[in-house]
Amino acid sequence: MGGERGPEKPRGAGGALSPAARRQQRQRDRREKLAREKKAGASTNASAAAGAGGAASKRPPAGGSARGEVKRARKESSSGSEDDVGDDSVDESGDDAKGPGAAGGDDDAVERTGAYGSYGRTDGRMSVEDDEWATAPRTWAALAPYLSDYHDKKIWAPFYYDGAAGKRLRDAGFTRVVHKREDFFRRINDRVFVKSVSAVVDNPPYTGKGMKERVLRALVDADVPFCLLLPLGVLHTATVREILDPEHVQALIPRRCWVSKSGQREVPFKYLVWLCYKMRMPRDLVLMPDT
Repeated sequence: MGGERGPEKPRGAGGALSPAARRQQRQRDRREKLAREKKAGASTNASAAAGAGGAASKRPPAGGSARGEVKRARKESSSGSEDDVGDDSVDESGDDAKGPGAAGGDDDAVERTGAYGSYGRTDGRMSVEDDEWATAPRTWAALAPYLSDYHDKKIWAPFYYDGAAGKRLRDAGFTRVVHKREDFFRRINDRVFVKSVSAVVDNPPYTGKGMKERVLRALVDADVPFCLLLPLGVLHTATVREILDPEHVQALIPRRCWVSKSGQREVPFKYLVWLCYKMRMPRDLVLMPDT
């Protein structure tokens, strides 16, 4: 009882740690956990390198995992200036149609070029946190009634991924779909082609800082109407509000959207929006029913 006592931790009512002290404790716990995981990962990598004897390792297919799907590099296709007749209802299969685990490389990054050019990290590569997902047929079917004025018009789905979006759009009722593997940022500057397109309808990738804004700015600069599936948060960002004229913005908000990795089962995503621009729909805001 008579000994010296050290400094007491800040405590609230009833002797409990104060909110500030609890936050500091959680931060310390997180830092220690990260340090342990990093140390364990370095040890695992060193063991794997020693076991390989310095030879290049061959990784097995991902077996349906999203990580394996990310490791497939895309070859950039050149795009020519084609007329309306040559572009209608086009699908081209290629490396994107192959299953997961088709290519090796670093476990934390892969080369990324193709339907939208290089994006992601500043060195032209991207992390394994991949946000590319194929839009499920039921999601396209739920969207189609709201775009009935475009069923017989030429629409462009420029973001290729597994190459199946063109067929899924046609199955949903869109009869003139352009869906080819080509560099979006190069093709959008083909004024003859862009003038022949009535609208862009797609679920774009947006990995990498500023990718959403870059896609939107390219479409606005080309003056082509669009309907894109994006995170709901884009409606709050100052940059998007600066890019888009609010007079032409409309939004279709689904309860959830079904998507999938190539060859895998469909999963539901929430907090998304079909951001529409200059689509001239009857209503500016629609809360879509669940699918």
